[in-house]
Amino acid sequence: MIKRQYFFEVPISTIRPAGWIRAYLERQRDGLTGHLEEAGFPFNDPTCAWAPTEGTKQCEDNWCPYEQRGYWVDGMVRCGALLDDQWLLKKGTDICDYILDHPDDDGYLGPKFLKDSVRYPRYSRWCHAVVFRALMAYAGTSKRTDIAEKLANHYFSETCDHVDFREVCNIETMLWAYGQTGEERLLKYAEKAWKVYEKQKNIPVSTEQMLSSENIHCHGVTYNEIAKQPAIIGMYNGDSKLIDASIGAYTMLERDHMLVDGVHSSSEFLDGQDPLASHETCDIADYTWSLGYLLMATENVHYADLIERAVYNAAPGAVTPDFKALQYFSCPNQIIADKHSNHNKFFKGGAWMSYRPNPGTECCPGDVNRIMPNFASRMWMRHKSGDVVTTLYGPSVYKGITEAGIAFTITEDTTYPFSSEISFSINLNKPSSFGILLRIPEWCSNAKIIVAGEEYKESVKAGTFARLNKEWQDGDSVVLELPMKFKLINCPRGGVALERGPLLYSLKIDEKWEIDKDEPKSSQTFPAWNLFPQSPWNYALDLDADNLEKQIKMTTLPVSKQPWTIETAPHILSVPARIVEGWKEYCPTTITKSEYQGNMAIADLTEDGSLEGDFRFTPQLPSKSDLKKMLKKKSQYNNGAIWMYKSPYDNLSKCKECIINYRMDLQICH
Repeated sequence: MIKRQYFFEVPISTIRPAGWIRAYLERQRDGLTGHLEEAGFPFNDPTCAWAPTEGTKQCEDNWCPYEQRGYWVDGMVRCGALLDDQWLLKKGTDICDYILDHPDDDGYLGPKFLKDSVRYPRYSRWCHAVVFRALMAYAGTSKRTDIAEKLANHYFSETCDHVDFREVCNIETMLWAYGQTGEERLLKYAEKAWKVYEKQKNIPVSTEQMLSSENIHCHGVTYNEIAKQPAIIGMYNGDSKLIDASIGAYTMLERDHMLVDGVHSSSEFLDGQDPLASHETCDIADYTWSLGYLLMATENVHYADLIERAVYNAAPGAVTPDFKALQYFSCPNQIIADKHSNHNKFFKGGAWMSYRPNPGTECCPGDVNRIMPNFASRMWMRHKSGDVVTTLYGPSVYKGITEAGIAFTITEDTTYPFSSEISFSINLNKPSSFGILLRIPEWCSNAKIIVAGEEYKESVKAGTFARLNKEWQDGDSVVLELPMKFKLINCPRGGVALERGPLLYSLKIDEKWEIDKDEPKSSQTFPAWNLFPQSPWNYALDLDADNLEKQIKMTTLPVSKQPWTIETAPHILSVPARIVEGWKEYCPTTITKSEYQGNMAIADLTEDGSLEGDFRFTPQLPSKSDLKKMLKKKSQYNNGAIWMYKSPYDNLSKCKECIINYRMDLQICH
């Protein structure tokens, strides 16, 4: 039935995150994921948008709340299932149960007004694609066995052809239901939907575009949601051209729009690789989720590496450490995050880059809840052969059953990505033979595997999966060592970033957090923040790329359950750097009409459409000529070093990766 798929997701109930990942999910539960009502409408309306009651007129006038709340339901269900937290799980599955238990006579699931696809063209069934992912996760908790059948009947109602714009994303759910039920009509329906979608004019992205080498201009979320659909179809019908199309789409995304923290630009459209380019928080969730399908379709280590890079760098930076506030736009280079610091053209001068329960609009407050649960739910997979696959590394436990019906448990004990050693212990009732595939990241050239105390004799090559086949005994152990080395990454406009393994490093800047008392969507327990730098940030690295290990002093501290703050960062680096005098915040009092997009009253509007206000923006990197002049002035080495900490892209100045990573041929400026 499934013709070309190498890896398969396992039921979410078989995975239990541990260590710092579990603690992260617990903070989600206690923060926005469990209490998104704090972000305002539509989350605070118990009668709106997929709620277990009839929808209000307020929701029926707009499809958006159904998308926004759908993201949240998906995040709640996955987070609750992974933690085995019955309160959070029930909060999400009560909504799922209501959807499933209230079909129309023809099988259609959802609100009456969205059933009329003519009324809301391009979006009426997009909302279903969002919330149905929560139903897919719910099925993995073993609480209900009728979910795939209910979804199949929904599509068999044929109340929509699912071909217009993001509506085509229902292919993902159609084919999941096909994989569960074997109903061939679902496969035919999905194939037809994609073919009809591609025949339309002005579609966001097509198979031919994905197979070309052209730079695609598209809305970031739309691109991620649609570009993965060909690969999903190809896994089920074996059409390699469709899989190649999705591969091409993400190759171009990485080539033309990838930012240093592991997520492409999108503010809100794909926006190149400028040092001040940002990404919408929704894209962190959607990009990593989409890469998971490419990993399953190709068994290519590269996609798992990309997922880790995004989740271990961009994701923690999009939220506060307590998971009670988030950014709408995140930027690897950002020194200020207040209500007027958004330097992107989209709503420039507004609060979209500051940390708030709702920093812009409601899609990101919903979607941010999916990022880490999606990651944790795909840490373990099964190969088409039945072998166990360690796809994404981190502390966790996986419980499975061998082809012979023997139950086993694999415990992954590690502080990765903050350490290079990953230990696995295997427990089972009686000896059993099965394979375990260990991912060897592309960045690791000298990995080593120890199996039951003896070194693994086969080749361990970077960018491959090492297959361990043996009869496992209860108590057997496997140790994977992934040595990490420092690396300088060249960035646009002469910037550089410092990398080690899957992580990036960033300057420690003292911070001043102030509650924005004028923000209506702020409370004592879930405040909106204005965040300002309180120490110098205008440094340039003074490193020799060929001699990093000798120039960088690294201090390693114990890894706590909260490794993403200045106070608890497990790595501290000392590196040579130089002050760049004259490199300062950009503080205009006026933004011209041509410099911004959006119609929100974010500041005083002049007669010619300009915005006036107290704006403070992160400045662009100095030009090469300006940098030479700045560095020729009297400059100190800050006692020979600056201190950096490991908290990749955490919050604002604490860890915007490139803040110190501005190297414009510093050798000639000594």
